[in-house]
Amino acid sequence: MKLTEAIELHIARKQSAGSRYRDASCTLRAFARSVGDLQLREVTPAAVKLFIDGGLSANVQRKRHCLLRLFYEYWVARGEVLSSPMPSAIPKVPKTFTPYIYSRVEIQQLLDATFLSQAKSWCAMSAQTFRTLLLFLYGTGLRLGEALRLEHRHVDPAGAIVRVEQTKFYKSRLVPVGPDVSRLLAQHFAQQKPGDSACQNVFRTKSSEPIEMQTVDLSFRRLRRHAGITRHDFTTYQPRVHDLRHSFAVHRLVAWYQQGRDVQRLLPALSTYLGHVDLSGTQRYLSMTPELLQQASDRYERYALTGVPYGR
Repeated sequence: MKLTEAIELHIARKQSAGSRYRDASCTLRAFARSVGDLQLREVTPAAVKLFIDGGLSANVQRKRHCLLRLFYEYWVARGEVLSSPMPSAIPKVPKTFTPYIYSRVEIQQLLDATFLSQAKSWCAMSAQTFRTLLLFLYGTGLRLGEALRLEHRHVDPAGAIVRVEQTKFYKSRLVPVGPDVSRLLAQHFAQQKPGDSACQNVFRTKSSEPIEMQTVDLSFRRLRRHAGITRHDFTTYQPRVHDLRHSFAVHRLVAWYQQGRDVQRLLPALSTYLGHVDLSGTQRYLSMTPELLQQASDRYERYALTGVPYGR
């Protein structure tokens, strides 16, 4: 059996069982392109290791290792290969990952640099679309994939509620948005001509096609360099698009502290808004930035001195 045939059969089996298997299928097909269309038994451990080590980060390497291990275990059990060519060493993932929390000044720097970073004619997205997408992500806290899959039918006529489908946890949810985001969407829709394309995505390329996540990631790396935003904490991770979601959550917490709100009671609402199944999923977003730490410290000090919580 050829490797490509084995991969397509494996993908079909997973999807027929109800799994979307979208990212995994892309990885497996990339593996086939890397190795070549060999017989399944001809794939060497060296070729597998070369593909795994080519991951952009330790986390990606670990995901590739896990995916290929399960793939080969399936075919070993069915006698198509005598033994798995998987390397025994599993890539180690850093024990802690600290998301980057953009300051409001840095977010403005990113927005200001979009027209410069997207100035080339070969850029798939227009600068205006890219800028609107970044504002939308920061203003709603949505995942990038959720925003890119958003269609016009998912936004109510007033622009105050967005219906998010095909989420990370296979659930749909209604996301209320503020007046600033509503105006942003209205302006964005006014610049589009829905009749020009069968594509009904809210965010499209210049050629009115759906925008791929890889396109946004590459564009954001270029944007970050133009804006001069980088980490200085010796981590291997540079600021990402997804960190806009972290920044949304942290800035919301800071605002609640400043308003004297009962943060503990509001956390479940934030968790639901972000689309998490429980509070533990939200906790990793709530990095203790100096501003957030100061607000929490002031809240505790006020309670310790006066016995009056929540700024009343």
